[in-house]
Amino acid sequence: MRTILFLFLLALSMPVVAQVFMRPVDNAAALALGGAVVAYPGIGSGLENDAVPGFANKAAVFAGAAMPFGISGWQTARFQGFARMSPRDGFGLDIAHAGIEVYSEQQFRLLYGRRLGEKIMLGGSVSILRVSAQEYGNTTGATFSLSMLANPLKGLWLGAKIQNPLDLELAGAVLPAVLRIGAAWQPAPVLTLLLETEKDLERPAQLKAGIEYLPVDQLVLRTGIRTDPARFGFGAGYRLKNGLEIGSGAEWHPTLGFTPSAMLIWRKN
Repeated sequence: MRTILFLFLLALSMPVVAQVFMRPVDNAAALALGGAVVAYPGIGSGLENDAVPGFANKAAVFAGAAMPFGISGWQTARFQGFARMSPRDGFGLDIAHAGIEVYSEQQFRLLYGRRLGEKIMLGGSVSILRVSAQEYGNTTGATFSLSMLANPLKGLWLGAKIQNPLDLELAGAVLPAVLRIGAAWQPAPVLTLLLETEKDLERPAQLKAGIEYLPVDQLVLRTGIRTDPARFGFGAGYRLKNGLEIGSGAEWHPTLGFTPSAMLIWRKN
């Protein structure tokens, strides 16, 4: 355990300072779908696309936690919620925490999404990032993202998101711009196929794919995969009649092992 945490901190101190601010762990649904959710047509996978508050349900709340690679000392938690302000726009909030005994990160993100027409939605968000490292103190910075979600053909959705487009520098570390482009196809109401690519300046392009299937109205089955390195995800959700959904998901890393996660969703139609 101590060895793993030491290696984790050592990695943070390496010259690849662009990764000082880690990306929050995906919620259970997105983790199970391989992270291929930038074009997801709805709220079942959370608020990864900033445009979602502008066209989805009237309101929704997501709460979840994960244990990265099964390390009990590594705590993560995430809360997301949004509310429609009108038939055409809405606001959302995303709060994420991850940390070990001597290092922690928090992200506070405010989203706004707006429907421009029947087929296209735009959104944006502003994020406050905070890092606390024992013996090194704290640092705080801000960044932003822009998103698009479109439905050009029946059953076909296209999504895109660019995070930190200006390559902002925080505490001597440059946060690279990250571009995500994806598509979702629903050949039937019970089946959603997802495909996405993600690229930043520090790493090769990452490919992601996912499948969501509803064998019955209350049960959702999810599976997915992402590359660099190849990681396999799977999970399920059970939908109750009062707007609640209980979900679980996991991702298997070929070297580091499993990351289990769980979440609770409440939605208002």
